[in-house]
Amino acid sequence: MSQPVKKSPQKITEPFNYSFTTAQDGLCAIFISARCKSKKQIKSNIDEDLRIEINGLQFREILPEKHEQLFNIPPTFNGSKLKGLKKTVVLLTVLSKGKHILSLIPKNSACIEEIKIQRLDGGGEITLDIEEQAEDGNGRPWFTFVLTDLPLSQLGVEMTVKKRLWDSDDVKIIVNGKVKRNIKGGKYKFWYLVGGVLGWILWRVKGKQKKVSLSFDESFDNGIHYIEFYADRMPILHQIFFSLFYKETKAEIRAGNIIKEYASLVHQAAKDFEVNPIIVGAVIYQEQAMNVNFVDVLTDYIGGLLHLNTSIGIGQIRVNTAKALEEQYPQLDPHRRESIFIDYTIVRVERLKDPVTNIRYVAAKLHFTQKRWKSAGIDITDKADILGTLYNIEDIDSPVEPHPSPQPNEFGKGVKRNYNKVKTLLGL
Repeated sequence: MSQPVKKSPQKITEPFNYSFTTAQDGLCAIFISARCKSKKQIKSNIDEDLRIEINGLQFREILPEKHEQLFNIPPTFNGSKLKGLKKTVVLLTVLSKGKHILSLIPKNSACIEEIKIQRLDGGGEITLDIEEQAEDGNGRPWFTFVLTDLPLSQLGVEMTVKKRLWDSDDVKIIVNGKVKRNIKGGKYKFWYLVGGVLGWILWRVKGKQKKVSLSFDESFDNGIHYIEFYADRMPILHQIFFSLFYKETKAEIRAGNIIKEYASLVHQAAKDFEVNPIIVGAVIYQEQAMNVNFVDVLTDYIGGLLHLNTSIGIGQIRVNTAKALEEQYPQLDPHRRESIFIDYTIVRVERLKDPVTNIRYVAAKLHFTQKRWKSAGIDITDKADILGTLYNIEDIDSPVEPHPSPQPNEFGKGVKRNYNKVKTLLGL
């Protein structure tokens, strides 16, 4: 099912919130095509830039630095790089049936070319038919695909590049900030497909152009992932394939990989909320060691959007828990814009898909518990099993009364058992 939302070009100079509806629950692709010009082209002091949000979720760099960057990152449009050429960003995310808001936020101005919503069938094996040729220009961003809290085990792409007289078609592929290297190396090493060296590459050549199918094995767990394509001259992107499954199926290995990948975020969240980073990591490890698969990810997201008190993200934060924590810790949602949303639940679920945000909720919940118990004269700050147990069972709106003889449950015992392992994974 494909739903064109907007086709005619439209210039915007201030934030523009576009409402759309989906007919069914499930995985969707949201295509946004736009143009931004450089400051020289528009005779201004600043370039045109554009960023996007879906249901209030802000995208940022991977991994975010101390001062988060919202512009000049893969899922944005940057005039100094595009110089008026078209770029398309495609968001892959789970949406429920009903109303959603796509926010387009310009810096200076931007021209919106087209927005399209496509519902994706086929479970975790997704193929998008693109069939688009790049506009003629020098190496610049062309397509960015954004996976929102989805795993990725394999990436496939079918493209055509052409050898031209002076400057041939080239394509650069970047996955989560890492450039796919060309087999020839040298001056071509950062451009995976190089039209000017057709005779050197062991692919089938037809005339002066070639249509190639590429496949890359990946091993990304749930998170926000960026797949970028840069175009030089006029290559054609025919289709792209995503296998949205876990590469590593053993839960404990997956859990360890997640802790290593997000170690810096765990440290920062623990520091911000004054809790033990090892316990923050051990709680996440235990949640992931008990976690499931892609089908359950879909169920969790849809359940949250249907107001069920389900768990979301790598810290398995319940939707109602997130709401209660926001009342205790306003810094968890500093950019709250409730007025543009009929129901803030969709915003809360979307934000919990972001590992940066999710880990902060984990740390905040641990702080909420240890502070209450310490105020009652019982210090459980370094009791990983008890904090883990309370994290697992406690309702923020009806918290467990502090008492002198708390006992751990199986979840809490797992947190304590994995404490030293997580300590090593965090580099402590």
